[in-house]
Amino acid sequence: MKKILVSALLICGFSSCAQELTCADFKTGEFLIPADSLNAQSFKVTRKDGQQIELDEKGDETLVDIKYKDDCNYILTYNENSKNLDELARYINASGGIRVEVLKIEGDTLTYSGVIENDSLRYEMPGKLVKLK
Repeated sequence: MKKILVSALLICGFSSCAQELTCADFKTGEFLIPADSLNAQSFKVTRKDGQQIELDEKGDETLVDIKYKDDCNYILTYNENSKNLDELARYINASGGIRVEVLKIEGDTLTYSGVIENDSLRYEMPGKLVKLK
C-alpha cells in the first residue's frame, strides 16, 4: 500500500513539473499545421525573426511576414518576394492580411482563429499549430 501511494505521489509530482507552453513559445521554431476540413494538406512552418516559411506537401515554399500585436495576436501577410504568390494570397494582402488570435494552448498545440476581412467579406479560419521543435 505504501509503495502504491509513493508511486502515485511521484507520478503526480513529475507531471506537475512539465512546463506549459505559452504564446511566446510559438514565435520561433518548427511547427506543423495539420490537414483538416478546411486545408486538404498539411504544412510545415519554420518561424524566426517575424517571418515564417510555409512548406507544403509538394515541397513548395511560401514566405509569410508576421506582425505581432502582442504574443497572442498577430497579422500574417504574404511576402511579395515569394515566388508562388497566387491570386488568393494577393487578395489576402489587399484585405490587410490574416488577423490571428490565439484561442488556447494545450500541450504542444496552439488553437487559433484567423480572420480575413474587408468591405465585402469576413472569413474565419480556425486552425491548429503544433510545435515540433
